[in-house]
Amino acid sequence: MDFSLLQRKQWLKIYIPEATCAFGDPYCIHVKKGDPRKLVFYFCGGGASWNKESAKWPNSPETEAWNHVSLYTICADPLTAMYSIQMDENNGIHSTGSENPMADWSEVMIPYATGDFHTGTGDLSFTAADGSERILHHHGYLNFQKVLAKTKELFPALDYLLITGESAGGFAVPALAGDVIDAYPECQDVTVLCDSAMVPYENWATTARDICQCPEHISSPVRSDNIVTDWFKALYERHGDRPRYLFTCGNRDHVLMLFWHYVVDGQFIMEASYAEAFQKALKRMVEELKSSIPNFSVYIHDFMKEQLSPGVLHCIMGNLFYTQGKIDAVSPVEWMLSAMNGTPRDIGLSLLD
Repeated sequence: MDFSLLQRKQWLKIYIPEATCAFGDPYCIHVKKGDPRKLVFYFCGGGASWNKESAKWPNSPETEAWNHVSLYTICADPLTAMYSIQMDENNGIHSTGSENPMADWSEVMIPYATGDFHTGTGDLSFTAADGSERILHHHGYLNFQKVLAKTKELFPALDYLLITGESAGGFAVPALAGDVIDAYPECQDVTVLCDSAMVPYENWATTARDICQCPEHISSPVRSDNIVTDWFKALYERHGDRPRYLFTCGNRDHVLMLFWHYVVDGQFIMEASYAEAFQKALKRMVEELKSSIPNFSVYIHDFMKEQLSPGVLHCIMGNLFYTQGKIDAVSPVEWMLSAMNGTPRDIGLSLLD
């Protein structure tokens, strides 16, 4: 179907020529037709591959056969035409219901299928678990450039722009928001919102430079064990106070804790000691970002599902907690709208103590 023929609030799956998933599958995006001057630019998540060892474990039947945890997604949209927006988790900010104040905005949803936080340009040769030699296409940034060009074609001029994403897509938000902002120089109402992204790792600089082969403006700012903090600081140096800066995360995010444990110890398990350490690391991150970026706005939560103990929910902007969850009597969507309307505030900081 031609995008121009869509009704308001309808979605369309669009394949992007010459873009590729991790092992060569075709790459696509999902686009919702709404107000053409208001756009949500959304980066999806789905794990990561940060070295040659982690590259062995994609989300595939082979990984399941080896009884190993899958570490990263490898296909943009493997099932039905509307699979990415029909999953239970993809509600919230993607909903076309009346409960979502962004329902009438247009949206470009960018699936994640390259293991590189949407930021890579290279091909990684590695030895698979079965001993065969394979190539992982860390082409996230190359795909992103093509997606951005398609976005400009569909939405040539904007008055309002929200750049957001969750998990691995949350990592992409501060890394790539600058490029999106540059593509719309006339748009002065810009919000950057990162959902659930923090995995301390001392070799992020090597991953960005050598493994994913990120472009220089993305790899060079990475100097610490917190790649998201580094990217946020670089974004502020590049664009200053033009965008609003928002960050949300669970105080003991169970998925991020699992990945952190695996990165450090090679074990995909949850322990109370990592929960405590994660909370302390998250507090340091928030303090550093708030001291480095004026009016940096934070929403910390402890939303839980029973089976997640001792961890809390991973990602909240793309599910029902977006409108239904409340910390200090404030929902995530209310916090976001407050910042977008010129009154940024911090919610849930006491949960870091």
